Amino acid sequence: MRTVVWMISVLSLVLGAAGQGKALVSEARPGIAYHEQVMFLDKKIVEAGDVVWVTLAYGDPRASRDCRNIIDVFNGRQLFVDIPEKSWVRVDFTLRSLVVQAGFSGDADVGKVVACPDEKACRNLQAQRLRDQKPAKPAEKTQTSVSSSGLNDDIQRMSQARNLVKVARCRGCHVVEGFGASHAPSLTWRRAKYQDGWLAAYLAAPYRLRPALTSLMMLRYTSALAQPSLQPEELSLVADFLQRLAWFTPPAGRFRLEPWQTYQCQPCHARLYAERPLVFIPSPVPQSLRKKMEESLSVKACLGCHTFGEVQTLASLSGPPYPYPMAPDLLLVLEKLRLDYFIDYVRDPKYLQPDTAMPKLQFSDLQHGEIREWARYVQQLMRQGKVQPIHLYYQMQKRP
Repeated sequence: MRTVVWMISVLSLVLGAAGQGKALVSEARPGIAYHEQVMFLDKKIVEAGDVVWVTLAYGDPRASRDCRNIIDVFNGRQLFVDIPEKSWVRVDFTLRSLVVQAGFSGDADVGKVVACPDEKACRNLQAQRLRDQKPAKPAEKTQTSVSSSGLNDDIQRMSQARNLVKVARCRGCHVVEGFGASHAPSLTWRRAKYQDGWLAAYLAAPYRLRPALTSLMMLRYTSALAQPSLQPEELSLVADFLQRLAWFTPPAGRFRLEPWQTYQCQPCHARLYAERPLVFIPSPVPQSLRKKMEESLSVKACLGCHTFGEVQTLASLSGPPYPYPMAPDLLLVLEKLRLDYFIDYVRDPKYLQPDTAMPKLQFSDLQHGEIREWARYVQQLMRQGKVQPIHLYYQMQKRP
């Protein structure tokens, strides 16, 4: 029950601070474990015997409720294989991310699930389990309470950043908060995905991530000729905004007055890039890392579509006929992504990014562990300066 009270208190703070129709969007809160939660199995999708989607709700959404509080399940979906949709369950889960907006949405890894005949039976069993547990010592207070002024500051920063996204016409190429064009990758995603500092640095000086991309590149908004020319503190604000959005999609009414459909960014970008194409120069890979890759069949399988710096195969080679133009350089990917996000993406790409072209690979848990250890080793070498990815910046400016 303390868990539910905590979530309600967070929600009350947020809604109290959001009286003007705004709300705080939280950052990811990984690692928080919840036990004996009474949940409603609102949505279950099964494909070829595999449970590919599970959504749990803190109440039956068919009843009249002001807030919709839901959790999508990532790891542990197969535990629901024999439980029918629209059932009540008791669940142990570890929270992966949480977004607060007139209710909360999040996703989690589930460790245990027990079906119940109805909500009352679930709550009786929950109460019994809590009575049977030995009283725990009070946990030491590790976090200070959030003041209303702090919430208001966050709300103001989010509002300012959203206006910068509008002024910079990001939706002319990207989907942001569920709205925008699809010329470039969507900026609406699940969970915090980038390593600390990467996104702000990339926005300040975008570079080429996909070897065979031959049509578009993002402009450099810090250039004096860029319109608008964003200041470093403004780019930092946008980066913070995009990270904290997690996978939040707000009401459509907010963007009815933003004419992103008429921006027509793609033709000019494509023409300018065609006039002055950027040659891809692969990053050098030390022999020790090459040897590490050769020892892993799972890692070598990734080279069927991807390059890894200067390590390329005929299939992944960034030249005509460009067989996989949207497959990014894995070396640059590991510089960019948090390790947990990278492995979760390899495990189930379309869950984290529904519009991705990458298929779900049938790797075993052992293979996923093998790829994780290799990726951890690569990131360690980059932190030590033993591997230094090459960044090719593209100064896209309007020319006569």
